[in-house]
Amino acid sequence: MHDIKYNLSYPDGIPFVSVVMSTYHKGTFIKQTLESIRKNETKIPYEIIVVDDGSVNWDRHFHLDICYDYGAQYTFVDGRGYRNPAVARNIACRQARGEILIMQSDDVIHTRPDTIDVLANLKRGEVNIATVYNFKDGKRTQLYTGKDYQRPFFFLGAMYKDDFWNIGGNDEDFTSPGYEDNMLGEMILRNYTVNYLDEAIGHHQWHIRPTDLGRLVYPSRVLFEKKMQELNETGKDLE
Repeated sequence: MHDIKYNLSYPDGIPFVSVVMSTYHKGTFIKQTLESIRKNETKIPYEIIVVDDGSVNWDRHFHLDICYDYGAQYTFVDGRGYRNPAVARNIACRQARGEILIMQSDDVIHTRPDTIDVLANLKRGEVNIATVYNFKDGKRTQLYTGKDYQRPFFFLGAMYKDDFWNIGGNDEDFTSPGYEDNMLGEMILRNYTVNYLDEAIGHHQWHIRPTDLGRLVYPSRVLFEKKMQELNETGKDLE
């Protein structure tokens, strides 16, 4: 059972798009992300939802303050340690009031003021994935997603909310870090059309990754391989 706490800063009104993300000890990264989202020049009514997946001490209070500053709904989920974000991401998607989910990493910056408009231009049964680069010292250093590296991962992307839930959302069987995005991507590829967009560009803010990441994600990798085997044997796609 998760101890969930909310703020009520977001104004009344029904959005068409919900920009959702989870966060964990990202400090100033999320400030830059929210600032870039608010620089969008759009007439589409939208909301921003941030779910804090157990940050402690200073970061937790900083996240709350930043969300108030940028008019984002903030939810805190009590937890201990670095874990899989599937639960936190699903909480954000359940809170979403919009028909379209723009799902993204908490450290990915919108580089253009029409990002929301471009991502939200899709039909049911389609998924839009932005071109996302790793960004360090003012330079693009690595392509994460795009036409030249086609992975349906939500560093920055959009799909209809009911399409997301029709394939089960993020698989909460993944409790160790990693591979929930591979699982969601696999379900998307089996059921929907994926559009990789040049017109929507995100910059992933560089940050230090755990030195023992391979060990941390190993249980999730094993689980993913097991689930893929079951999918291929049963032919089951939609949840």
